Amino acid sequence: MLTATFLCVSLSLLEPVMSWIIILVVCAVIMRLALYLQLQKHAPSVRTLNLLALLSAIVLAYFSFQLGVLLGMLNLLVLACALKLMLLRSNKDYYQLVTSCGFLIGCGFIFQQGIGFSVFYLALTMLLMLSLACQNSPARSIQTNSKHIALMSAQAAPICGLLFIVMPQVGPLWQMPSSKSHKTGLAEQVTPGDIASLSQSSELAFRVTFDGRIPTNQERYWRAMVLEDFDGKTWRVSPLRKSVRRQYQQSNKAFTPSVVGPYLSYNVIAEPTHQRWLYAIDVAVANDPATAKKIWQGHDYQLISRSPLMSNFQYSVKSYLNTPLNQSLFSVDNRINQQLPSQGNPRTQSWVRELRKANPNDSAFIQAVLANFKNQPFEYTLTPPLMQDQPVDQFLFDQQSGFCSHYASAMAYALRLGGIPARMVTGYQGGEMRENAYLSVYQYDAHAWVEAWHSELGWQRYDPTAVVAPDRVIYGLRAAIADASELIDSPFLLNRFNGVAWLTELRFMLADLDFLWTKWIIGFDKQTQQDLIKSLIGKLTPQRLALFGLSVMGIIALLLLTFFWRALRGYQTDMMTQYYLRAEVLLQKLNIQRLRHQGPQEFAQTVSVKAPPSINKPFARITSQFIQYHYQNLKPEQRAALITKVKSDWQQLKKATKKIVR
Repeated sequence: MLTATFLCVSLSLLEPVMSWIIILVVCAVIMRLALYLQLQKHAPSVRTLNLLALLSAIVLAYFSFQLGVLLGMLNLLVLACALKLMLLRSNKDYYQLVTSCGFLIGCGFIFQQGIGFSVFYLALTMLLMLSLACQNSPARSIQTNSKHIALMSAQAAPICGLLFIVMPQVGPLWQMPSSKSHKTGLAEQVTPGDIASLSQSSELAFRVTFDGRIPTNQERYWRAMVLEDFDGKTWRVSPLRKSVRRQYQQSNKAFTPSVVGPYLSYNVIAEPTHQRWLYAIDVAVANDPATAKKIWQGHDYQLISRSPLMSNFQYSVKSYLNTPLNQSLFSVDNRINQQLPSQGNPRTQSWVRELRKANPNDSAFIQAVLANFKNQPFEYTLTPPLMQDQPVDQFLFDQQSGFCSHYASAMAYALRLGGIPARMVTGYQGGEMRENAYLSVYQYDAHAWVEAWHSELGWQRYDPTAVVAPDRVIYGLRAAIADASELIDSPFLLNRFNGVAWLTELRFMLADLDFLWTKWIIGFDKQTQQDLIKSLIGKLTPQRLALFGLSVMGIIALLLLTFFWRALRGYQTDMMTQYYLRAEVLLQKLNIQRLRHQGPQEFAQTVSVKAPPSINKPFARITSQFIQYHYQNLKPEQRAALITKVKSDWQQLKKATKKIVR
């Protein structure tokens, strides 16, 4: 059981633990299994393991500078456990490995906090405790030990719940590690076609709960990043924008746009991405002081977390849909968003020159570019062809088939060629609403659109994808490609099973469960804790907090007293033993006392020699009944009959003793 626990928890840490250590873990498990099955008679010698430990420590020390403190210590712990498993010879070794496995299970929650992994780690904890119970009580069956562990866990659950609510919510004492690879999601650079690969993923990106009005699907443009640097193929976050943003962050000067008109109020629970960008509908501002401390807004209207999203991240914002995007640093915006690659895509340049001559007005020129997408036979597809050489030319004039990033890239480039500042914005569009309770936005909702500058209105959003495939914006990605054969072999299977009612309901039920877990367990932060305690005791004064803490301690003490009341009262003997012990007390009044080495039958023989028949006979029957009760396989009714008889014989012995004592 201990070996299985260690193997499972190690395999769950595949990403943070180095591969050669995982191989060492598997070797240790195989060796322990061979010893258990007696395929191998002897464990490796201490000298061999010491040499292996020395070599492993040298290799780990070499890599530790790249890993950081937390990952280095985690790898060291897994390595030590693997070596200890090979040298498991004494109870001390066993208990050390049990303790270390408990720490490893705790480390697992640093990297995986979903409900599935939580159930998995809970099962490993139960298995670890069962191993400990079987080690300390080998005479008990596994079923008995399992019931004992289940009872103890049930007793611990309410205490854990109370401690979860009242324990201070403090941040980690270590720096969270960076991922070996980026999580599935958007990136700071996009080559047309990259976002198309995200559409093949059904991983959750974030969830939203609305306070009041729910935006329509056409309003759900969730801004994540603004890409302003274009080299002819790839769009990136502008280095100049990063530099300006860094200067404002160092001076703690966040961009606070003036907002007007009605707003949407909502809470976002973002999935971990190991990045800093957040998601919101324009124009978004923090909804409460707690959110204002956690997020920062740039002059490109992008929300940024002050720390990387290493776990689920909650924030509350208001979005003012009617606020114009004209309050940014126009000098910087104009300089960045009119830059053009030095060469490439000559056909697009020629086409834009002709189109610009025919449409000198900026608005007319923009509409002419959109009309080109509408009038030409463009197609919306998840599997666009490769366009590596002169990609914009190939897309506009040869292939005319692509995903949202192709259309956004081509339009933004065309507008810049026409002298209009333009940029690509990436994020998500749409989302799946669950009965007005919450909105789920998945990776396949990833989207890209264009923002162009108007001298009076500021930045204006244009979505060329909506011109080619309007169903993408109105009904979502699945509706836009409902009949596409390209979905048949893709991981994007939700479209295939939408008609199966029970599968759809099961998917919604699992989503509801995951939402509640994320909101109330993973998202239970310091602010949520304070709000909960405030709803229970009112104003958070020191006196009330002290009384609340004492009340919780009292409840825990009462629960512990209830659980261990029988143990505190001492060992409770059965009724037959009680009558036998009472009979011994009666005999002590006659100076007849059982010696410590005497068993019941030998003592009965001593009583027959020292006591008269009036004492000897009832005590002999009591002894016989005592032996039958404890050492014969009797039915419940037979045991009950013996209790009745021993009670009668004890009464008779009591009367006889009184006569002699008098």
